[in-house]
Amino acid sequence: MIQGMHLTPIGDGNVLLEPGTGLDPADPAAYLVPVLQVLQVHSARRLLYDLKNVPLLDEVYFRWLTALHGACRISGIDLVTVNMQPEAAFALSHLLTGPPPFICARDVDQVRRRTRTG
Repeated sequence: MIQGMHLTPIGDGNVLLEPGTGLDPADPAAYLVPVLQVLQVHSARRLLYDLKNVPLLDEVYFRWLTALHGACRISGIDLVTVNMQPEAAFALSHLLTGPPPFICARDVDQVRRRTRTG
């Protein structure tokens, strides 16, 4: 386990990241290499970032997600956010000038259905 997050392989090349209260999104450098190491060990194709316990996406958190997306993309891994709360989606919409760089899905099951059918 990495300080502030829990990473769980859930099959089909998916790894679920559940952030905890100890996560400091202001310091992406502290997390990027350890997260990528876990993803590579599990031959991940997708990192599913569970936002169910993240009530608000501010500029700091968005920069963290953007940095994580960049690191994943360079490694050939898709970053998919899941379970985004309506309040967080609304706040995120005010930060964006275009579509988010990462993929957004309603939940883990939607990602699994999408990867099986196409």
